Amino acid sequence: MTRFESESVVLNTPCEEVFSFLSDFRKIKQVMPEQIINWKAEEDSCSFTIQGVADLSMRLASMSHCRNIHIVSEGNNPIEYSMDYFFIKKGDSQCEVTVLLDAELNALLKMMASRPLQNLVDMIAGKLKEMY
Repeated sequence: MTRFESESVVLNTPCEEVFSFLSDFRKIKQVMPEQIINWKAEEDSCSFTIQGVADLSMRLASMSHCRNIHIVSEGNNPIEYSMDYFFIKKGDSQCEVTVLLDAELNALLKMMASRPLQNLVDMIAGKLKEMY
């Protein structure tokens, strides 16, 4: 597994609000990059296309309230991956969030996909910072 981790971002909002937002796939399109198209979502799963790259599907696997959201690939994906959001409560009105992506990449895919996957986790964290 290859791991991609965002920098932790401190958000000026309670963890409960961010946790609620990120645990509903119908809402998280807002933090995805513009290259994500054909977004289809239910509360606990979604599918989408990374323009010019691949179709992906994922689902909520588990969550621990205001601590972690664990998402896994589902269905016929070109790679196996998981994504986690980790939360650290900073008082009543701040929340620290880190985005982590683990992907099963062969040597060629690792060479081609490492930068875009690192950019993805960084972009999600950055958009959360902009929103909150």
